[in-house]
Amino acid sequence: MKKILGIIVLGLLWCNVAFTAGMELIKKNTDGTFVIFVKSEIILKNKPKMINDFVKNFCKYPLVPKIVKTKYIYEYYVNGRWIDENERSRLKIIYSVPTKVLGKEKTFKCITKQDIAEKPKKKEPKKQTPEDNKIVAAASGTGFFVSRSGHIITNHHVIEGCDAVKVSFTGDEIKAKTLAVDKMNDLAILKANLIPNQVYSVATEDAALLEDIIIAGYPLGKKVSAAIKTSKGSVTALAGYGDNYSEFQTDAALNQGNSGGPIMNQKGNVIGVAVANYGKKAGVESFNFGIKSSTLKTFASANGLTFLPPNNRDLSNKDLGKLITDGTVYLECFMTVAKIKRMIAEEANNRKAFFSEFK
Repeated sequence: MKKILGIIVLGLLWCNVAFTAGMELIKKNTDGTFVIFVKSEIILKNKPKMINDFVKNFCKYPLVPKIVKTKYIYEYYVNGRWIDENERSRLKIIYSVPTKVLGKEKTFKCITKQDIAEKPKKKEPKKQTPEDNKIVAAASGTGFFVSRSGHIITNHHVIEGCDAVKVSFTGDEIKAKTLAVDKMNDLAILKANLIPNQVYSVATEDAALLEDIIIAGYPLGKKVSAAIKTSKGSVTALAGYGDNYSEFQTDAALNQGNSGGPIMNQKGNVIGVAVANYGKKAGVESFNFGIKSSTLKTFASANGLTFLPPNNRDLSNKDLGKLITDGTVYLECFMTVAKIKRMIAEEANNRKAFFSEFK
């Protein structure tokens, strides 16, 4: 029995020596890799652990070696001696050189302790500078008067996160108070201590398909000009994005800064609140949405706000222009620089019309 065990042990040792003898270090490279030559296909296929053990002899910190690349090595026998491929290319015109595949060349790299990925350390929050705590004008939007006591309707996203909201009125900036918000339908009610010259009435019926509409507001803030701007179109669908029936679709132009503005008919009655635009991609025409007047009335009624009765006759363009000019207001959102940076970083699809210097 002892003799049999001895034979087995010797056999294993011989195999190990044989396999080790079938590998040799060829060169070390300056990039930290080194090349070994494996002579036998049997070693390549059946003894990966032995190859690893052989490689670890050349690593300062013998951890798991990483295979960078593998390629066949060919050698050529000419006039009783082996030559390399470069020499063979010079002699191939003179000789018919027999080719023999001897094995594979493997390039390894030692994986050191520094290569092991450590758990990322929690980043220390950057210390805020005095500049970060400064409250500045950050974004703009549009609103419109709906009462003689200074109630204003706009979108929730226009006033979201603001430390202060100011209304531009007859050349002054007047601070407005947020009374109520509807995040789901993107609506907000503000109130400013002022008496408006013109007040919008709200339609009792929702917009009809193909009904002509006018949108008023301050697209792109005051970047283009400080004047009120209008666009005309029609109602193109009675549902908004994703079959949202609290909204309707229109082909009238909308841009950032229009948000919260009135969408009205020729009578001057508000039939919707400008809320969003989609598209703006190559090959895709933008299409825009408004919040229906019925949704607005439900929100206002729940917060104790009633609207003026709607007009029954069409207004002249002159009278409609006066209503739009005096009844629509430019809103400016003020917040800290730190909050602006955070909101822009956190929300890739933020609909807030941040001023260009913060983007």
